[in-house]
Amino acid sequence: MGKKDGGQIEKWQLHHIEVPEEHLHLFTERFPQAIIPPILFTGAVVDDPTGRWVPGHHMRSTYIISLDRKTGIVETQNTIYKLDMKTENQDIFPDMGNKVLSVFY
Repeated sequence: MGKKDGGQIEKWQLHHIEVPEEHLHLFTERFPQAIIPPILFTGAVVDDPTGRWVPGHHMRSTYIISLDRKTGIVETQNTIYKLDMKTENQDIFPDMGNKVLSVFY
């Protein structure tokens, strides 16, 4: 079964997560496909075919598996999104590092 189409995201930001070396093996066991060091993104929803997000609302992804900067396609654990590459680093949040993990919607 394929992953959900998460639609398009604009005004987005990558957040770089720090995992202590002694816990990295636990992270990779739990999230085996995630990029190391782990990253996720936040941004504004342009559209969402799944209906989970309302256009204009802010969202946070799960851990990123792949990010193609040429196409703007980002794959997370659960979903595939299209990022508006012209709006990178225009999110309401700067790179929050681990603090972004406490942002819930």
